[in-house]
Amino acid sequence: MSHPMMWVFAVLIVLAMGGVALLASGRGEPMTPAYDDRPDALVPAARPVRADDLRRVRFSLALRGYRMSEVDALLTRLAREMEGERPAVVPDSAPAPATLVRVVAEKWAADHPAGSDILDFSAESVDQVESSLDQWARRPGHGAAADQADVWAAGAYLGEVLVRSVAGAAWSTRSGSDGVPVVALPSGRVEDPIGRAMARFDGDERDSVIDFVDAVLAADA
Repeated sequence: MSHPMMWVFAVLIVLAMGGVALLASGRGEPMTPAYDDRPDALVPAARPVRADDLRRVRFSLALRGYRMSEVDALLTRLAREMEGERPAVVPDSAPAPATLVRVVAEKWAADHPAGSDILDFSAESVDQVESSLDQWARRPGHGAAADQADVWAAGAYLGEVLVRSVAGAAWSTRSGSDGVPVVALPSGRVEDPIGRAMARFDGDERDSVIDFVDAVLAADA
């Protein structure tokens, strides 16, 4: 037998042994039913994943991949947990990280040149916030308010003034506020002090935060 033929037989033997090894790695599990194994077709990218999506989805098969039975078991478990933990009705508002907002406001007041003696979270201290926002807005080459950490902190301070001045007022988040904390008032009104601070920074005196706070306190205090 020539040397080339020996190499051919050697390759065939290796391939045959590899096939036996692949079959053995399955440990005799029965073949799973045929599915449409295109995840993108079953889980549209245009909306959030739902529990029923997890129950339907199957993954493409490959020579070396995960055991389909284990993947199916995990997807079933995730779907069950999503169905059990998801509220029947998504609330319009939810508690905001009030402690975090308060810490941001207090640190900003303590680090401000005016000091916490003036920035004491009283309605009168809003004059200093107005002055600071006006000065920052006059700086040449400043960016948008949404990119200014001090503007966010000033808005948090304004909100804390409302929360501490109006009994029953509290920080919350609402489904339309893009996760930005707002202040829910006992009257049912919702105010956006962080947004008002940004409007003052990007606008002018007509967006006065003094007028904003005075109006809220007159209506709800």
